[in-house]
Formats: sequence, structure tokens, C-alpha cells
Amino acid sequence: DKYDVIVIGAGIGGLTCGALLAKNGLSVLVTEQHSRPGGYCTSFRRKGFVFDAGFDTTFECEKGGIIYDTLDELGLTGEIQFIRLASPMRVIGGDYDILVTSEFIEELKRVFPGESTSIDNFMGECTALASEMKNLSAVPPDLLGFTGKLGLMMKFLLKSPRMRQYSGKSTGEVLNTFFKDPRLKAFYGTVVPFGPKAMALLLMMILGGEPVSYYPRGGAQALADTFARGVTKNGGELALKTMVTRILVEGGAAAGVELANGNKIVSRFVVSNADGRETFLKLIGEQHLAPKLVKEIAETDLSEPYLLVSLGVDLDLRAMGFDGTSIIYNRCDDLDKIFSTELDHCYLCIKMHSLRDASQAPDNMATVQLSTSLPYDYMGNWKREKDGTCGKEYTQLKESVADRLIVAAEKFIPGLTNHIVVKDIATPLTFERYTLNCQGANMGWFPAPGGRMRSQKTPIKNLYQAGAWTYPGPSLYAVVPSGRNAAQLVLQEA
Repeated sequence: DKYDVIVIGAGIGGLTCGALLAKNGLSVLVTEQHSRPGGYCTSFRRKGFVFDAGFDTTFECEKGGIIYDTLDELGLTGEIQFIRLASPMRVIGGDYDILVTSEFIEELKRVFPGESTSIDNFMGECTALASEMKNLSAVPPDLLGFTGKLGLMMKFLLKSPRMRQYSGKSTGEVLNTFFKDPRLKAFYGTVVPFGPKAMALLLMMILGGEPVSYYPRGGAQALADTFARGVTKNGGELALKTMVTRILVEGGAAAGVELANGNKIVSRFVVSNADGRETFLKLIGEQHLAPKLVKEIAETDLSEPYLLVSLGVDLDLRAMGFDGTSIIYNRCDDLDKIFSTELDHCYLCIKMHSLRDASQAPDNMATVQLSTSLPYDYMGNWKREKDGTCGKEYTQLKESVADRLIVAAEKFIPGLTNHIVVKDIATPLTFERYTLNCQGANMGWFPAPGGRMRSQKTPIKNLYQAGAWTYPGPSLYAVVPSGRNAAQLVLQEA
């Protein structure tokens, strides 16, 4: 009942942190309220079909990439295989169908000849911006001393003109600056699906790099399980189905945690990989925080959750011309409508992961997943009952929404409705229940223009954060560095 470090939440950031600390000789306990590790990087099984809960592709899995190098440091590279994908996605609109590869710029200019110069100018800015950001983030700010932070600020002021130019602008504003054709704006605006109101830096940073995308053999759960073994094989403990209800604070410092069963576990350090609001407003408690911080945490917008429809089908998708590349289907050219609740126009992603890994579906069958962004409060919180339960009206609503997405997907998969063997529908309420992420937010805080990234340090001594809710942000290839940073912060203090 006493550890050097307790990590709350077995998402990939928490597992990374716990595994590295255990490898460095600290006694570590990683707690997870769900029955399996991974957070949004999990899979579930339905009648022989395996579906990923919130994962499609990731980067940095090659030698020298942060995910590969972390697995290598933990002695885990032989326990997971990555499938290199020819393309992370295919974006389809009314009159364009573009495979996102290293050559997609030339294809864009062929489809939009009147925008060729604008495309070159925009991509040039993206490349320069990505270079600036890489130069700035060589060492995480939380790991820098006073002199290092001063140098970072000078580098931002003197050598990062595009960072300063675009940091306060939204995706929609920047796309409107460069392009006139709404189809081209729709293409760029859905490559990174945060919507036109999100900060432009995210889109431009990703477009400016040359990432190669990968998929873990065995699906998302195989990768999460590998990181979990990194904890246990190095001497740490992983406690599943273990809910933390309070972070113990004594004399302004973290002193351990209290579990749902009332047990208290003492530790020198605590790292929270949990939801940001949950961590501050519930686990820590407002009484330990400045009123200004409490107000800020309560009022900061959350990232949009999504609806996920998982289908097991008796179709030969490969014979129909599919190869496992995920499809972004833009059913209109208006970005505001694409990221709205209008079911005839909203964003639609079609994933077929069993074409990447045949073990995810029975013989002669396949998996198809459809997802779109729909808010937590859609149609009165999905018509949830007043007592918080999900009754008949909730079931009818989610079935109705799913059926409309299935009909839309039939443009590419004819007869899909008549070939469904298994159907599972997850709403934002479902994701909130399984991950405890407030309102089912799948990417932490909403990346608003001009917004600041939260420090991994907290006002509570010996309490740190890891994961999508803190530096450097959401996505698998960001939460692994976040876990590494949190481990380093603990080791520095220890």
C-alpha cells in the first residue's frame, strides 16, 4: 500500500510513464478503471470481429521515431509489429478522389489547376512552420531551467515568424486566406478533423512534415497491451478495474490516492493520465486550487466527441477495390456544414481495418467502421433519461443516426445495409462511460486559436500530468512523448 509513484489511468501516456519509471527502479502502480489498458487506444470483440475504439493510424513507428525508440528502450520491439501503410487516408468529394501520399500535391494541382500557385504557397508555409515547431520543441519546456526557458522565448520571438503569424488563427481563417475554391478548403479542412474553428497550427504542422503512417498488427489493443507489458516486465504493477476517486493532498503536495472502495494508497509522486477536468475539479478538488484556475478549467472548451458505428459484414471488400486505406467522404463543400450536426452533410470517415490485418474478421468477412463528430448534447444528450439512464428513446436515436450514415456509405459500398452481420453503435455517452473523459471528448481540450498548451506540472507539488490533456497534446505519437516527459519530471525531483 505504498509506492514511489502512482499513475492514474492506463492510457498510452500513463503506460509509457509507468514503464519508464519502473525501468529506472522506482516502485510503480498504474491504476485503470476499465477492464483493459489503452484508453482510446483499445479494441473490442463482437462475434468474431475485432474493432478499434478510437484508433486509425499513427506515425513515428520506424527506427528513430519516438514510438519505436520508446518500445526499444523498454525492450518491447520484438513484441509488436507495425504495418506500414501506403497512405493514411483517401479524401473524396463530389468531383475529386485524392489519395494522400507523398505525391498528393501534384494530384491536387491537377484537380485544382486554378489554385496551383496557392497550393505551393500554402504547402511552403506548412513546411517552414513545421521546421520552426520542431526546432522549438527539441526539449520540453517543463524540463528547461530558467536559462533554457529564456532561450526558448528568444527563439520564438526571433526565429519563429510563422509561429507568431499563425498561432492566433483558425483553420478556416488560414484556408480562406490561401484558397478560393471551397472544394479545396474542404479537402484540407478534413485531413485533420478538428474543424474550421480549431487552431491552424495543428493542420499546418502535420501537412508540413513527411510522416509515414503505420498500423499495429493485431489492432489498437495489441499496442496498448505491449505498453502494459512494459510496466509489468520492469517490475511495476498494473491494477485494472481500479477506480481512483481522490488524489490525497497533504501540505500542498500529492501524497497518494484514495480508491472507490475507500482504500488509501500512499506514494511520493502521483501522475494523472486522466481527463483534465476530472483531475483538477474532482480528484484534486477545488479547495486545493486557486479560484482563477478552477474557473479556467471549468470554462475551457472540450474537443468534440464522435459517433462510431462498427459493422461486421459478409462482403469481399478487397474484390470491390478497397485496400484498407481509410476514406474521408466530404458530402458537401462547406466546412461549416461538414462539421455540423446536419446528418446529410456532416463529416464521414470510413475505416476497413480488417483489410490491413485479416485476423480482425472471420474468413470471407470484413470490418467496416463509420464515424462522425456529433456533440455530447446532440438531441437533448442523445435523449438520455432524466435519471441519467439510456432508455428506449436513446436506443432509437442512435440506431436512426447510424442507419443514415450506413446509407451514405453505400455510395462506396453498394448493398452495405443488406450485408451486416454485426452492428455496434457507440455515442459520446458510450465513450464517456468507458474512458471517463468528460462528455466523451476524444482529443482532450479543444485546440482553440491562441490557446496555450497546459504544463505537465500542476500547482500541487509532486503531482504531474501525462497524456492528451497536457503537453504536447493529443494523438498516439504525442502522448508517448508526454509520458516520457512526465517520467523525467518525476526522476528529476526524485
